[in-house]
Amino acid sequence: MRDLIDGRYRLDQEVGRGGMGIVLRAFDTRLKRVVALKILPPSATHDPDRLRRLAAEARAASALNHAVIATVYDFVEQGTDSFIVYEYIDGHTLRSELSRDRFTTDDVLGVGIQLADALCMVHDHGITHRDLKPENIMLVPDDHSRWRVKILDFGLAKQCRELLSGEAESGADTISIATIPGLLVGTITYMAPEQLESRPTDGRTDIYALGLVLYEMAAGANPFVGRTPPSTIANILKQEPPPLRQRDPSAPAELDRILRKCLRKKPNERYQSARELLVDLRDLRRNLGLSSVTEAPAIAPGPGPLHRFFLLFGATPQRQWEIMHLRMFLWCMLLAYLGWRFTASAVGRWGFILFLVELACILFITILLSFLLYTRALDPGGLPHEVRRLAPRIRALTVALVLVNWTMSAAVVASHPLLATLLALCSTAGGLKYTLFKTAIDRAILPKQ
Repeated sequence: MRDLIDGRYRLDQEVGRGGMGIVLRAFDTRLKRVVALKILPPSATHDPDRLRRLAAEARAASALNHAVIATVYDFVEQGTDSFIVYEYIDGHTLRSELSRDRFTTDDVLGVGIQLADALCMVHDHGITHRDLKPENIMLVPDDHSRWRVKILDFGLAKQCRELLSGEAESGADTISIATIPGLLVGTITYMAPEQLESRPTDGRTDIYALGLVLYEMAAGANPFVGRTPPSTIANILKQEPPPLRQRDPSAPAELDRILRKCLRKKPNERYQSARELLVDLRDLRRNLGLSSVTEAPAIAPGPGPLHRFFLLFGATPQRQWEIMHLRMFLWCMLLAYLGWRFTASAVGRWGFILFLVELACILFITILLSFLLYTRALDPGGLPHEVRRLAPRIRALTVALVLVNWTMSAAVVASHPLLATLLALCSTAGGLKYTLFKTAIDRAILPKQ
């Protein structure tokens, strides 16, 4: 293939390959930006049906304008070099993340809300994706949340012969991708029962696939995969997915209910629209008290200089909260070391008693901090309640620890001024930081009331 095609796209490297085409990273020399080119494999460049599907994919995807859907920039038909120009997504597929990471309930709901919101627009345009799977979902790290999601590959999309909104007067034709009756189109593992049985498909087919993707994120495995394709098909048609809590005891019962409803065998028993699913996912997220900043944000002004400065201490409020607590551990260890040095300098039993009181404060603070970090890791939904319950105790213990260290500083100020200065400065600086700033960071991760 030529290094420069259509007089403007300089090819870089292949970044993906599937049954519907090859994806190449390229550089648009005219607009000076990186793009992704989707082309047909060499064996299919003369196949009229494949060429029609490629053109139909371009038209279907270009009709959608949503932050979670990869943008189509252009479609070029130049002899055998027909290709779609997509925005280039610099991230990882959900499949690659599933192979090396476990997802929290927060992650599952965040990704699910973004995908359901995108499907609302897709289905409002009369389009059914029909091939939603981890390989077609990109995850991009984002300042606003752990993941920003992008849906790729509308190569199997089907659009009903309905006029799009705004086209009633013009009478413009819509896209319809014809398929051969009885031919399985898509990835068997994520097909809904009606696809496997060659029955009509609609938006509820995508809801099934989305539920299966989210179930795999939550449970760590696809519940229907068998040893062979026929056994996988049989599982999809006959078996019910195991309860989510069998694989993850910490999973909310409501999440299990939502996903099992998505995976009903009969389309009329599932969510009847992506909007219904979106409402339930948002309600669950709100009820669990998790962060709500996971949906793809609308275009907005970037963070100001002060905001960017504080982001140096953590990309999100949740990450800042974790870092703050780890720093509190280090602060407590530093004070314990200075207290031990104090016992070698103080005279009489009161010095040893002060050291024991200091150690007691440090012990209780570290126990409470460890419990909060444990809750953050294993039960994010219960974290807001525990933060509210334990924050006054941590604050009181921190104040007590500062007062004890001031007393220790005063006791050795004459004999060991350097040690006294360190005790006073370290305790005061940490005390102010963890009684004032910690309150603001706690508030940032708590749900709005």
